[in-house]
Parts: sequence; C-alpha cells; structure tokens
Amino acid sequence: MAHWPKTVSGNLFMIGLAIVVVPLLVWFFVTLPSFVIWGIAAVALVAIALVIWRRRLDAAREQAWVGEFSFGDVVRRRKAAEELEPATP
Repeated sequence: MAHWPKTVSGNLFMIGLAIVVVPLLVWFFVTLPSFVIWGIAAVALVAIALVIWRRRLDAAREQAWVGEFSFGDVVRRRKAAEELEPATP
C-alpha cells in the first residue's frame, strides 16, 4: 500500500521524485519492444485476476463460517464452566 508523507518536506520530496521518475519510466517503456510490453501487460492482468479471485474466495470462506463453531465459543464455554466450579481455598 502506498504511503503519503505527512510533512511539507516529505510531500515536496515525493512530488520531486515523481517529476524525475515518471518521465524515466515513460521513456523506458516507449523504448521496449512491443512483445515485452504485451508480456508485462499479460502478467499484470493475470496478477490482478488472481488477487480478485483470492479476495472473492476469502470472502466466501468468511461468509461460510458465519454461525459456525469458533474460538470465541470455546472461551465462553470455558469461562462458564470455571464460574460453575466451586472455589478451592
């Protein structure tokens, strides 16, 4: 995840870095052969598709666990059982 600085000097540094780096990246990609660019684009699309698939899978798994037995249930049962036990001196 990207981080944007909170200070004025940090913001100026990031803007200056972008002014220097973005034209270099554009020049680099313009000089690449087209098959390399298509390959990079294909890899990027596959990576994006995998991220989307993984997030949907995680959401489906989480939704499937709703109402099921959980660790919190174990803790609540154990605390209730401890409260019912007589205190030993």
